[in-house]
Amino acid sequence: MFKLYFKCITLSVFIVLLAGCARGPQVDETKFTSYEDFRPGPEGRVDLVWARDDIKDAQTLKAVLDKYDSVLVDRVFVVVKDAELDDESINELSDYMVMRLKEKISTNKRIVDEPSDSTLRLSIAISNVETPNPILAVTSSVLPFGIGVSTISKLTTGEHTNVGEATIELLVSDSKMAEPIFAVIDRHVGDKDLDNIVDGLSGAKDAIDWWVNRLFVTFDNQVTQI
Repeated sequence: MFKLYFKCITLSVFIVLLAGCARGPQVDETKFTSYEDFRPGPEGRVDLVWARDDIKDAQTLKAVLDKYDSVLVDRVFVVVKDAELDDESINELSDYMVMRLKEKISTNKRIVDEPSDSTLRLSIAISNVETPNPILAVTSSVLPFGIGVSTISKLTTGEHTNVGEATIELLVSDSKMAEPIFAVIDRHVGDKDLDNIVDGLSGAKDAIDWWVNRLFVTFDNQVTQI
């Protein structure tokens, strides 16, 4: 059984068993619980896409997102094998990810710190381990919004979790109702992975730049399928 360090920056962290190892019912918060709930993403863009039932195409997605004029960047989860990163590196990595996201988002929507009826919430997970189910599918149903505690906890993910490709997950939700709207997962990133972090944060930041640009090609009114 692998023991991983679960780094949650900006909000509360609880010890979580990733689905597939957990017993009992889950809170149906995200409406997706496994990779099987996702569809392949548009060619040349993110690998996997999930959208709520009423979003059938790019036009519908755009109409939904256009109802919101601001974005709250909620949290960054970083899941890495063992203790590959110290706390300072985790914080620097997370801060950089949030900064780059805000730079991209601010060209279209305001960045805010509080939820409202017209605000989207972005939750992000970065990992270099292979998990049975999406990280955000579990954390969104277990972790409450807005507690405001930053800490580090050890995560036991179960014997089915293996070291694998670097993965980024992004979940877009209604900030007030905590209802998920759209999620993407990108796994096939070649040499752009978290292993670069071990040799220095410069490689990790390059990977984040690459990822953020790739993600926002998908979001920037260019989604060709949902």
